[in-house]
Amino acid sequence: MNRFSTVLAGVLLGSLAVQPFAASAQSTPSVDWNLTAQQIQSTCTSAIDTAKARERTLIATHGPKAFSSVVLALENLTADLNDSTIAQTFLFSVGNAKDVRDASLKCNSDESAFFTDLSASPGLYAQVAAAKRSGTARALYDRKLTDMWLDTFKRSGASLAPANRAEFVKLSNQLTDLQNKYEANLAEDHTEITISQAQAASLPADFVAGLKKSGSVYTVPVNESTISSFMQNQRDEAARKAFSTAYSNRQADTNTNLLEQALAVRDRLAHLLGYQTWAAYQLSDRMARSPDKVLKFLDALDARLLPKARQDIGALTALKAKDTGDPNAVLAPWDFAYYDNMLRKTQYAVDQNRVRQYFPVQHTIDSVLAIYHTLLGVDFKQITPSNAWNPDVLEYSVSDSKTGRFIGLTYFDLFPRAGKFTHFANFPILPVRRQPNGQDRAPIAAIVGNWPKPAPGQPALLSHDDVVTFFHEFGHNMAALLATAPYETLSNGFVEDFVEAPSQMLENFVWQPSVLKQISSNWQTGQPLPDDLIAAMVRAKYLNYAYSTTQQIKLAEVDMTYHMSGPRVDTTAQWQKLSSRLTPMPMTPGTHPQASFGHLMGGYDAGYYGYLWSLVYAQDLFTAFQSGGLENPAVGARYRQDILQPARTYDPDAEVKHFLGRPMNPNAFYEQFDNTPQGKSTGGTQR
Repeated sequence: MNRFSTVLAGVLLGSLAVQPFAASAQSTPSVDWNLTAQQIQSTCTSAIDTAKARERTLIATHGPKAFSSVVLALENLTADLNDSTIAQTFLFSVGNAKDVRDASLKCNSDESAFFTDLSASPGLYAQVAAAKRSGTARALYDRKLTDMWLDTFKRSGASLAPANRAEFVKLSNQLTDLQNKYEANLAEDHTEITISQAQAASLPADFVAGLKKSGSVYTVPVNESTISSFMQNQRDEAARKAFSTAYSNRQADTNTNLLEQALAVRDRLAHLLGYQTWAAYQLSDRMARSPDKVLKFLDALDARLLPKARQDIGALTALKAKDTGDPNAVLAPWDFAYYDNMLRKTQYAVDQNRVRQYFPVQHTIDSVLAIYHTLLGVDFKQITPSNAWNPDVLEYSVSDSKTGRFIGLTYFDLFPRAGKFTHFANFPILPVRRQPNGQDRAPIAAIVGNWPKPAPGQPALLSHDDVVTFFHEFGHNMAALLATAPYETLSNGFVEDFVEAPSQMLENFVWQPSVLKQISSNWQTGQPLPDDLIAAMVRAKYLNYAYSTTQQIKLAEVDMTYHMSGPRVDTTAQWQKLSSRLTPMPMTPGTHPQASFGHLMGGYDAGYYGYLWSLVYAQDLFTAFQSGGLENPAVGARYRQDILQPARTYDPDAEVKHFLGRPMNPNAFYEQFDNTPQGKSTGGTQR
């Protein structure tokens, strides 16, 4: 996860007719996940010291500069460091003991500081430039790797004057510390509210059974694992308001301060490199290219959806007025989930608590793996006992269905623990790599999430949203495991504003009746979802979709505005202003949602727009499965070969064109907004 972030040049090198890297039998990675804090400290320090010595040797090397002696040596240096500190850096997110997480955080910071200094090295930059001029990078992957390293040096201050370079390195390390502290604060957050026995009465029985109780008072943790069940079912408005306000004020003072410091640092870094804003710097090597293009895309979409979003809120306001008997009722932010759920139950016959009975965790996991087996031609074998960092973590060996070739390992860490990463994400812990000895080293990935814990005597039960999220993250998981480029730098994901597209495309599967039938099984009877409930779920898919999308637009514009507003940003005022302009729902006064908007400090800075940008591609990619067969192995094999295996090797537009047989068409993206219950929209916009 701490792999040095390299830059993808937005150019197409070579032809997609070039065969993907043909991976041979792969060695099984061996990782000790049970390191003590002292072991983390000593092994991390030793690994970084070794890397520094190799860097000094590489800089001091004289003689002709060639791909193998410079670029490949640099790639192996950084990959070896990454490979030798897998557990040391990842345990920051999942470690059981605080001293282990603290030691891992320190290792992350120290390793990041090393990479920051290395990537700003004028000596290494000059060597890589000379290696490129030598023309010795003849293979497709070698040329791509060379160009990516050159871009990395350019974008990391290697060409700056010595004083500016020193400032750039110092500020980059400061930024890493600010980001890590922000994430650590959220992981260690223990926000709670208390509710009465009367307020608990409307909540699902299995949810209440998992709460701490003292007399007639229940304590509710305020986090990712509780928000949906609580806000959808809590009838008492005061309790909803208390939870919502507490949720939006997690680490309010501390993290708001850290964020605003980070924005100032990013702005200075951008100016050092000759960019007017951090947003301009970040987007200069992405598909979107410029902040103005992103804002035009977002504003045009918001203009199209805002009238429908107001209708969404109007319908829920009328429902609240009827429910409360108050003709002047106003829908507050803490009311949305409750009345949205009520509308689904009363007018669409979709009771989320009923749906949850059909998604026990283990059956859902097994069923999703079975679909990916058919779709992508991979087999999964559970490893018991798991060699993981916690006894609750599931471990699977992944292999190719046709050849039996071992592909890699994946872990599922799905329930909340104190100090653990608080959201739901896939971590590409160890990218695939061809080692210097010529042997392929298999990748490792992990899905880390926070599903609701099971009630006593029954399995953990998932909402349909939980299932969609897992399907999405497992798409990232497969992308991490199935990439086949021989270098970690090339096999580690996609360009940032395309990275969500493959996983968003796969979300569509979990709305197909045939797939819902396969992955559902009532935890008591074993029966799948009944046809009438599936039909109702599909009918309600786009209920309040316009409003929800304006919320995503708001988050994207908040992020973009923060990173276009100079070094001093009042993040609370900006959030409030954009909420009022872009959505029908105002920001709750006195809250600081930016303090727990982890994407701002977790790698999506000036990049949150990518979720909507990628969705344009995702919906078009899905048309290939709609026409060719949802679980057609032939279509899945093409998707694996054309999209997942090349990873960063090609420009995303080229990969999409090769897979679809034509350039990307945004129609499928815009058509989904015509499926909202309010009916067809007028006008349109093209990205």
